[in-house]
Amino acid sequence: MLRSFAIGQCRLGKRGGLGKIWERCAIRASSRASISNGSEGATCPGLDKVDSREEILQRMRKADEYDVLVVGGGATGAGVALDAVTRGLKVAMVEREDFGSGTSSRSTKLLWAGIRYLANGFATLFQWKMITHPRQTIRGFYETFKMVMGCQRERNHLLSTAPHLTNWIPLVVPIDRWILWPPPMKCLPAALGPLGVYWIFFKFYDLLAMFKCPPSYAMTTSKVGRVFPQLDSRLKYALVFYEGQHDDSRTNIAIALTAAENGADVANHTEVIKFITNKDLNISAEPDAIKGAILRDCVTGSEFTIRSKSVVMCGGPFTDQLRDMEAKEGKAKPVVSGAAGTHIVLPGYYCPSDIGMVDMGTSDGRILFYLPWEGHTVVGTTDVKCGITNRPVPTEEEIDWILNETNSYLSEECKVSRKDVLSAWSGIRPLAIDPHAEPDGPVSRDHIVSVNPTTKAVFVAGGKWTTYREMAEDAIDKLIDLHPNLKKISTPCKTLSIPLLGAKGYSRNLSVALAKEFKLPQDVGERIARSYGGRARDVCLLITSQDIETGILLLPGFPYLKAEVRYACREQARTVEDVLSRRTRLSYLNLNAAKTAIPLISEIMAQELGWSKEKMKEEEEAAFDFLKSFAGPSPAQALQELDA
Repeated sequence: MLRSFAIGQCRLGKRGGLGKIWERCAIRASSRASISNGSEGATCPGLDKVDSREEILQRMRKADEYDVLVVGGGATGAGVALDAVTRGLKVAMVEREDFGSGTSSRSTKLLWAGIRYLANGFATLFQWKMITHPRQTIRGFYETFKMVMGCQRERNHLLSTAPHLTNWIPLVVPIDRWILWPPPMKCLPAALGPLGVYWIFFKFYDLLAMFKCPPSYAMTTSKVGRVFPQLDSRLKYALVFYEGQHDDSRTNIAIALTAAENGADVANHTEVIKFITNKDLNISAEPDAIKGAILRDCVTGSEFTIRSKSVVMCGGPFTDQLRDMEAKEGKAKPVVSGAAGTHIVLPGYYCPSDIGMVDMGTSDGRILFYLPWEGHTVVGTTDVKCGITNRPVPTEEEIDWILNETNSYLSEECKVSRKDVLSAWSGIRPLAIDPHAEPDGPVSRDHIVSVNPTTKAVFVAGGKWTTYREMAEDAIDKLIDLHPNLKKISTPCKTLSIPLLGAKGYSRNLSVALAKEFKLPQDVGERIARSYGGRARDVCLLITSQDIETGILLLPGFPYLKAEVRYACREQARTVEDVLSRRTRLSYLNLNAAKTAIPLISEIMAQELGWSKEKMKEEEEAAFDFLKSFAGPSPAQALQELDA
């Protein structure tokens, strides 16, 4: 059970108002249960409607049959679980690592509404193809336009249902020439972009958002110098438009826990090792139809069987691995290829805290974002074809490309070098095709939802963070059409109106209330409020008297509380990596700082989860091994070992 805050109360009581605050915390905390070292588990502050991981797994073992089994706990998988359970279906979701441990936690942290797609769509209207194949070109533009409108809707949805996790961020588009040649995207009107075409384009982008986003505008050179002094003063002027921003892993966790709050059984570190078919159950009808799976609890190593009327596979880059299991004999035809995107993180002083930059005309035509994030500066991304791996590694070539492109817009005093890189990581974006589509069927330009006519399994792949909810809705729509028995008991999709966990109780002044009640530094209060929303106070209630004596921060210079490690265990964090990478973002912000924090994180988790010294050592070694796939001021250790 959680140690009472009453330890050392007498000493705290002599400290006046602060002592009284922590006395109240002790009384409240002593009446609440914590995570059990065994299999019992219990609810916890802020998660009163969400059972512990151990309780959920116990319920999975005992369940007769689920309506839907979701495999994969990234943004899409968590979204599918939330969509299905809020339609009235009985849902189980399993993730072999942690929620968002793959691509979903390695994004650019933007909720963008398809501005690149829109630009490419307009460009096609001014190319030779418009003359040779006009109907095909116009049809393609129409499909692109529909997709952008969907992105606009989904961006507005996330910004309204998760106000604590999201925010608008202005993005500067620096203009350093009056005529662009060769024209961007081979579009002749784009050559005149600086002379007014870009301004019209951004206003049209505002219009598509129904003006729910802050309006775009132009800035003179002098104003750019005041607002974004790091930029080169030789600019002609700049345009500014708005996109959404979020902490991707915290959003992913919130989606998964919102599904759990609504009744879904969700468990991380739980792996599918085999799918079960009707044939395995001695049912003659549709013998190859999947009706469940054998699961392994990766924490304890125990295995058990789960039955389900249907299965949705949301494996992201690892979709083909799931499809190989589905095929049983041999391998399925590969349908997912990977594109690696590398990001680097620089010190916060390289970028203003409230405005970012986007370069739409890099040397090879890719878009490069330069953004403030968590007190640092994140820059990316590259787009390079790659193989599928659990631990993608940023290459030095990609890092150098980002640095060179970044320096082309920065002033001489702010040029960045390789030693300025605090952390660098790579994520794999899945690019998918539908193996079961009709030969003359429409080609998806974004995500695909595919049904295997033999196994009746559904998989969804592709897409982007902004459209996770739409992807989930499409997947469940397809699923219930495939299973008439589920269609009879399900209701229409409700997720457009469902707030994510933490939205309730959040206000713009929550950080002020936290700072006043718990005497938190301003940056800590602001980050806790943003990350947990209405649950932030419950996180602070887990601060112990020992924390007060030794320091409440996990690491000096970073706004993370030791109490967050305790709370993370109640959010199903079961490894040091889970906390280091996704409950906090230390590994993504500063590689060396992340390494320093490992022993303390391990110690706190050991107290919460009952780890032995051997288990602590194992977890610490695993965390250091995980960090080998990150680069810092020097190349990633995984690359160095490969070279050696």
